[in-house]
Amino acid sequence: MKQLSSFLLAAIFVQSLQAAPAVDQAALDRIVNEAMSVWQIPGAAIVVVKDGRIIHARGYGVRELGKTDPVNADTLFAIGSTTKAFTTTAMAMLTAEGKMNWDDPVRRHLNYFRLSDPCADSLVTLRDIVSHRTGLSRHDVLWDNSPWTRDEVVQRIGGVQLTKPFRSAYQYQNVMFIAAGQAVAASSGMTWEQFIQTRILNPLGMARTKLSLGEAGHDPNHALGHSRSSTSGIVKRREPIDDTSVGPAGSMYSSARDFGRWLQFQLAGGVADGRRLISAEALGETHMPQTVIRMEGSTREWHPETNLMAYGLGWYVADYRAQRLVYHTGSLNGFRANVAFLPGENIGVAILLNVGRSIAALSIRNALLDQILGGEKRNWNEFYQAIDKKSDEEDEKEKKARQAKRKLNTSPSRELATYAGTYRNPGYGDVVISAEPAALWFRWSRLAVPLEHFHFDTFVVRSERDDLEELLVFALNANGEPSTLRMFDEEFRKVE
Repeated sequence: MKQLSSFLLAAIFVQSLQAAPAVDQAALDRIVNEAMSVWQIPGAAIVVVKDGRIIHARGYGVRELGKTDPVNADTLFAIGSTTKAFTTTAMAMLTAEGKMNWDDPVRRHLNYFRLSDPCADSLVTLRDIVSHRTGLSRHDVLWDNSPWTRDEVVQRIGGVQLTKPFRSAYQYQNVMFIAAGQAVAASSGMTWEQFIQTRILNPLGMARTKLSLGEAGHDPNHALGHSRSSTSGIVKRREPIDDTSVGPAGSMYSSARDFGRWLQFQLAGGVADGRRLISAEALGETHMPQTVIRMEGSTREWHPETNLMAYGLGWYVADYRAQRLVYHTGSLNGFRANVAFLPGENIGVAILLNVGRSIAALSIRNALLDQILGGEKRNWNEFYQAIDKKSDEEDEKEKKARQAKRKLNTSPSRELATYAGTYRNPGYGDVVISAEPAALWFRWSRLAVPLEHFHFDTFVVRSERDDLEELLVFALNANGEPSTLRMFDEEFRKVE
């Protein structure tokens, strides 16, 4: 009788699993297709993981606007900063092996690492550099299409001034993740690429995932990035910029199907195909809040279903409709990614787009989560379209305000040849200004562009390819000679 009861209970359990409502696949397709139409997205790929299984992995649209090659679940997209979680997972593995500790001084692993503030420099740890609390602002131009190696970029950031007191606030910082990847290399005895490939990608079966633009570009099934003009609304191809130096902070390319395996691994607490690659405790540390993010301004506006937000170790940690949400976004070379999971519901989603519109990826993510959770829903496209329109209007207003402050019909204080010379900054190195017929030329890193006169001793450095538009301001000394210039929020002193 007891045996029969056990049999009946088992049968009822199996029947309940079979009767559990399946996710509406057609509804997921509608969400993506509608968003693609609203947001002018050439191609997209999504994956949904539920209760340990990949239940939806599909591509939509085309790999390149104007062409017919379709996106599928194996098409490669740039995943941008969602790379960061791979780097911190590598660090967690090394921590579990006793080769590093989150609270190690960074210089225990990178003897050349420095911060310009003496207090921060003496205290900074691995945990600090991967939770965005060092006090450094972004300074992305140091790695973006620059000629410097990762070590050189990390060394250069040591000469840049902090903009917030150490550990006082969240400030997103990519160079610190480059340093983290170099620490992984130093501690493991192999390059960051080798570690990610052999310790994470291979065991997870992420065979499609690539570690750089060079690798992805040679794959026949890869998407091409696009950008949309905020003024004309036109979407067009965006030529990629070499992203090798950003590596551990954002250089990876992956597919929807591979991201499904990554989400399965995260939700299973470090287990892949029945094999434990890392302890649940060690991996779980990366999902723990480390740095509080103030819910104000656009952060509050973009996340109406979120009450608290923090940065963990390579992941954002927040709540969504009363559920704990772990997620990250990515943006690089005209691509957007949004990867998220709800540990309490054992649900994960990843959205990959080949157009640089982060708000579109967020709209799709929220709609997918609402559909899978089966509760309250909102028209997220309509909601975020209103925010997007407002943002474009505010950007245009700022441009007009800057133009309104421009003093027309002014001239530089001195003849152009007087401004020529080399101007030096401890972090950014040398800017060379040369006087050439009818214009001053600006040369720094890989940039070589003519300066456009704005007013008085202020000029504009503009490069459409590099998505750069910066004001450069010369200052004169007591003798009326140009002695410094200011740009990138840094001062450069004339040395010759």
